[in-house]
Amino acid sequence: MQLKQNYYLFLILVTLMSSVSIFATDTYLPALPDMALHFNCTQTEIQLSFTVFLLGLAGSQLIVGALSDRFGRKKIVISGFVLFTLSSILCANAHTLSQFIIFRLLQAIGGGVGSVTSRALVVDRYNRQESVKIFSTIFPIVGSSAAIAPFIGGYLTTFFGWRSNFFMIAIFGLIILFCVFLCLKNKVPSVSTKHPPTSKKQGYSDVLGNLEFLGYALIIAAGFCVFRSYSVETPFVFSRQGYAPEKMGQFYIALAVAYIVGNLFAKKLINKWTVEYVLRVGFSFFIVGGLCMVSSLLIFDNNPYGLIVPMAVITFGNGLLFPVASAAAMTSVRSEHYGIASGLLGAIQCVLAAFCSNWVGELCQGRAVSLSLFIGTLILVGFLSYLLLIVYKPKSDVSLTEDI
Repeated sequence: MQLKQNYYLFLILVTLMSSVSIFATDTYLPALPDMALHFNCTQTEIQLSFTVFLLGLAGSQLIVGALSDRFGRKKIVISGFVLFTLSSILCANAHTLSQFIIFRLLQAIGGGVGSVTSRALVVDRYNRQESVKIFSTIFPIVGSSAAIAPFIGGYLTTFFGWRSNFFMIAIFGLIILFCVFLCLKNKVPSVSTKHPPTSKKQGYSDVLGNLEFLGYALIIAAGFCVFRSYSVETPFVFSRQGYAPEKMGQFYIALAVAYIVGNLFAKKLINKWTVEYVLRVGFSFFIVGGLCMVSSLLIFDNNPYGLIVPMAVITFGNGLLFPVASAAAMTSVRSEHYGIASGLLGAIQCVLAAFCSNWVGELCQGRAVSLSLFIGTLILVGFLSYLLLIVYKPKSDVSLTEDI
């Protein structure tokens, strides 16, 4: 009974930690047009706050992964969420765009702790197949926050102004701090007995030199870039089409449902099929959704559902890909490098998403058709990564999965 209770407490904690960066990025999405007016800046300039956040998230995860391997997860998590909570309050009180962007960078550095340590905590305790099941349990809840956050943010913006979004995010940080003190022990991860210990520099080199890890990381990054490009640009697309912030928030609900169903389907498939088979199924939906988005918007340019429905299909594919590729990436490296691998996994997707969130504003300018072509290109890049690094990976690349 105690073991079962501990399992559920652990599940709640890593779910909250995994969700924090999504809440920090997605809650204020419906407020972006209002914030651009408040700070008297352009669409591209306010979207820079999104880009800076992702870059800060990436840098944070690179460092946090190695630190948590060295000093234990709990100390790092507490330090990170104290910074996250304080900087969220500062964001809410920013008076200029420059101040806001600086505070967003600090918020990202603190929030990066949640993403990297939550993945590492899972693979600290479970093997690859079990990790897929855990991720498939966590990710539906995390995915639902991608809809809940802008839904809440839309109403907060309408009734209390854009600053209220960041006060809500600060409260979320406090809740996580309370849960960490309650149920997380500061256990330093053990070093694998099958391999001699290596320096952190060597650890980064080993992980980055693992083509299997890079393949799975780029698959995840492609899906993340698609979602982030969509989420940062659609507020301006929907605003151009005449929709208010609270209505925009409702448009993201279908995506959360699709992602949750995809996660649950992945959990069901992994009990019967291999990781490779689930990846193929996920990419099938990924590609079909992209083709449908481009073709539908060439016909229905001014209809929001020309974006929403195909994106739901893409997101269902993401729901299949994310838990499977995450577990496969993390368990393709040595156990003493789980923190480094988790940090690199998050950093790769955040850096690429940061560039995409900047480019999408420059290239699309609130145009739905342009956004669909941008997303279609990202899907193609992800599929090529899958083919070249996973399906047809060089024979000289040796996976460490069998040693874990």
